[in-house]
Amino acid sequence: MSFIDLKALIFFQIGIDIAIVFLFVFLIRRFKDSGKGESLDKAIKTFESLITDADKIAGQFKEQLERKHRVIKSLNEQLDKRIISLNLLLNRTDVLLSTHGKKAGESDDEQVSFKMQEEKIIALAGKGHKVEEIATMLSIPKEGVRLILDLKKKSSRIGIDEGVS
Repeated sequence: MSFIDLKALIFFQIGIDIAIVFLFVFLIRRFKDSGKGESLDKAIKTFESLITDADKIAGQFKEQLERKHRVIKSLNEQLDKRIISLNLLLNRTDVLLSTHGKKAGESDDEQVSFKMQEEKIIALAGKGHKVEEIATMLSIPKEGVRLILDLKKKSSRIGIDEGVS
């Protein structure tokens, strides 16, 4: 639910409240002019209960709107953090790919060493080492370790989904 929808609902609630007040004033004047005190008391009691119920419903409605507003704000903050994180990972991936691309053109030995490093990362992770420990052991950035492990997980998942062993 967007902020504009919330504003519209608030204005709608205010409009209903104003209509109830006008109706109440109109009916009081009408009963007052008719001179029937007993029916006026009944009408006043009826409208008092209606106004009380409308006030209670308006309060509940306001609480729900505030809760939804807090949830939307929290979700937006979380999304912003994730977007920043993804942009950083993409930038680092681009750097790694461009660096790897240049090295791949230079020699096949460096490709082999990258593959061996990748295998070491996967093996250490399989032994239960944490990302930080692996990065420290191999003297590489934590993000590089995370990237390799995430790619391994995704490629494994794709293989399972497609029925490839």
